[in-house]
Amino acid sequence: MPVSSPPEASTASSDWTDEELAASVRAYVAMLRSELAGEPINKAEVNRQLRETALGARTKSAVEFRMQNISSTLFDLRLPHITGYRPARNVGSSVKLRIEQMLEANGLDTLTMYQRTADERELARKVSALLRQPGKGGVPAGSAAPTQVMTHSLRYVRDPAVKAWVLKVADGICEGCDLPAPFTGTDGFPYLEVHHVMPLASHGSDTTANTAALCPNCHRRCHLSLDRDEFRLALYEKIDRLVLEVPEPILLENAVYIDPSNNT
Repeated sequence: MPVSSPPEASTASSDWTDEELAASVRAYVAMLRSELAGEPINKAEVNRQLRETALGARTKSAVEFRMQNISSTLFDLRLPHITGYRPARNVGSSVKLRIEQMLEANGLDTLTMYQRTADERELARKVSALLRQPGKGGVPAGSAAPTQVMTHSLRYVRDPAVKAWVLKVADGICEGCDLPAPFTGTDGFPYLEVHHVMPLASHGSDTTANTAALCPNCHRRCHLSLDRDEFRLALYEKIDRLVLEVPEPILLENAVYIDPSNNT
């Protein structure tokens, strides 16, 4: 959480030159990358080195507060910040704008994978990017009190009779891997998930001819695995009641579309 500004906060942003701000941002980003990688950082030593070079006219506390300014800017951007530099309150908008511009010039884009999100697809993309990073990295701070956002989404109207029938036919056995349901649900029945083999978003039907009862593992495989298309075809071959449906609208590469209103 942001902390109150120390006396140095009253210093006008114009007192800090672009060169001074840029040096602070470069040092901060270097420390942040090290911290995210799980490497130790020495903030006091970096502070000293800055005051011996680019920030020779600044005091130790002034440099410390400037680092808190940078944390505040990152906090507002929902990006990670150095644990030991709590975001300062009441940082001038002009200062934040200058810091943000300098962050962008010093690899801000490489930090966006750490940006928190309420979008499930975006979350999955960022997790995938982080998994590709070498090593485990440092233990992330996370959010003690995650914020909430209002979202609007469309949902399909489902037929409960279709779902119940498919689950009864499966009788607690996954129709994908033939293994028993992994646990008993809170309703007292074996837990399986009913999957639309042709997705509803692709105009698939909500019928027994397009649904299969799957364990959570097989269900995720249908959506997230590298072989999801092959697995879908295997379901069609394995489950007799399934009928292959054609997604709409059909978009064929190199197809010729004729306007029916054109009589020529």
